[in-house]
Amino acid sequence: MATAQITFDPKEILGKIDELEKTLLPRAANNALHKAVFETSKELSKRAGQDFAHTVPFTLKSFLYRKPKSIGEQIEASVFIRDDAPKGNAPADYLSPPMTGSLAYRTRFQRRLERKGILGGEMDKYMMPALQSTNRSHLKKCEYTRALWGIRAMEDIRVQGSMNTKRGYKTSGKYIWVPSNLSGLVGAESHASLVRSLNKGKLPKAGIYKVLKSGLRQKFISLDYIPKTSKGKFDFLAIAEDTVGDIFETELIKNLKR
Repeated sequence: MATAQITFDPKEILGKIDELEKTLLPRAANNALHKAVFETSKELSKRAGQDFAHTVPFTLKSFLYRKPKSIGEQIEASVFIRDDAPKGNAPADYLSPPMTGSLAYRTRFQRRLERKGILGGEMDKYMMPALQSTNRSHLKKCEYTRALWGIRAMEDIRVQGSMNTKRGYKTSGKYIWVPSNLSGLVGAESHASLVRSLNKGKLPKAGIYKVLKSGLRQKFISLDYIPKTSKGKFDFLAIAEDTVGDIFETELIKNLKR
């Protein structure tokens, strides 16, 4: 979990304090810290919306904070990125690469394709959404599920679960996977013939396609590498530290009515 941790000594901010301020300081510091982490979570959400090209409400609402609490003679609060997602990928996981400059996060979609042998070979390593074919900033979540069922990459779940195995899934056969170098794959001649029959006799580039009457429409592009983001695209810790520090100091002085 990405969490911002900063230590403050109010006396270093305020300098010499009198007896009345000593009495007021704990409450003033608590209120100042609460305000600081609250405003920082809002600032992080705002900056994420500016720094990332395509964001969804779930991501922007995933910058959270914990209210101040007393620990001995200190008070502690935190700002963090949500690290759970019951039906998808946790924001703390998929936001980590642009914060650290590491390889793109392997989502549930990617991991499912790897388990089925669709990804992980020498040529097919990552399945990138083909956004140019959709005129959208991102694919709908249901498109990933439909594609997996459509290329029959979820059949083991059907067998293990309580689904009616006699009834075909509604997108079964309506998507098709085209591996890299399909024309030269030994033992894949029948699959190559099927792809050609659905695409006016042509073999398209590697990826996952939706089957239409007019031919195949690419929904995902198969890459022979795993994308990597440059470090610093979204500097969570720097934003959090600067914002918390500025607001805490301002609010502390204001709460003491200096």
